[in-house]
Amino acid sequence: MKKLFVLFIVFAFVSCQSGSKKQATESIEVIKVVEATVNIGGMHCDMCVASIEKGIKELEGITLVTVSLGDSTAIVKFDASKADLTKIEKAIEKRGYSIKEDI
Repeated sequence: MKKLFVLFIVFAFVSCQSGSKKQATESIEVIKVVEATVNIGGMHCDMCVASIEKGIKELEGITLVTVSLGDSTAIVKFDASKADLTKIEKAIEKRGYSIKEDI
């Protein structure tokens, strides 16, 4: 009977330890977040702002979009591995607005 009890204790200890030995196979993804300011032509109202924000947010990798009617700019933060400034500018132009050169 004593041997059975010892065997049970050993089995319980081994089975508990096997769950704590997780393999370190998870990978860490590093993302590079870039902030860009785009000067936009052709904005006239709040609906223009909403349209541009919507168009940019539809792109993959966009983390933040702030469009300002007052100075006709969009400040965009994005994951550089999934989006780039060219894609953002094309999304704005697709909605009927133009990209102005830096002031």
